[in-house]
Amino acid sequence: MDDRTGRQWGRRPTAVALLAGGLLYGVANAFYWVMFPDEVSESAGNVAVAAGNLGAWRVETVLFALAHLVLLPATLGLAAVLGGRKPVAATVGGATALLGLYFSAVHLWQYNAFFGALAAGGVDADAARPVTNALDGDPFVLASFAAWLLGWLVGLLVLAFGAWRARLVALWVPLVLTAGQVLDLTTEGVPVKVAVSVLMVAGFAGLALGVERSVATPVETAAPATAHA
Repeated sequence: MDDRTGRQWGRRPTAVALLAGGLLYGVANAFYWVMFPDEVSESAGNVAVAAGNLGAWRVETVLFALAHLVLLPATLGLAAVLGGRKPVAATVGGATALLGLYFSAVHLWQYNAFFGALAAGGVDADAARPVTNALDGDPFVLASFAAWLLGWLVGLLVLAFGAWRARLVALWVPLVLTAGQVLDLTTEGVPVKVAVSVLMVAGFAGLALGVERSVATPVETAAPATAHA
């Protein structure tokens, strides 16, 4: 894949998708933690959480679904832009991030829509517990959960650091995204989760700006040698 392939994907649409996807992701994450600040001790507890504010639960499900929908082409476009500069990072990061986003969408409908449907149907946590326990212990569910977390974490950071190595973005962009991802996985509490949203939006904005700038300053390719008489 050469740099012209990246241009064929459309760098400006990629930049717009990165910015829009990052904003949607940040808004969805912040909205969820502001509306549902209490941690649950078991998966069945999500039924009670969803029943407590079913409208907000539906809204955050739609917000995350839209974020995934936009981030899929954004990630693919970013990988295409990197293709001629850092092909290994583009291939590994793009494939891994897309895998993570795919399984993230699976998890979204497997859990968010599932708990929303149970809450809307009047099913309580005690009745749902045998089902959620079975899901939590199923190897296919666990594998999809691991593919989501690891794929999105590793893939996004490989792409971000690849963009830095390709001189598309400054070092702060992958560092901010790294901080956001690590904090999201290792911390709890509404203030920290809102900070995660801010970091992720900033990181995606940095990626979008780097891709947009690359439209005006594409990588120069060597002109073929010509014979002189």
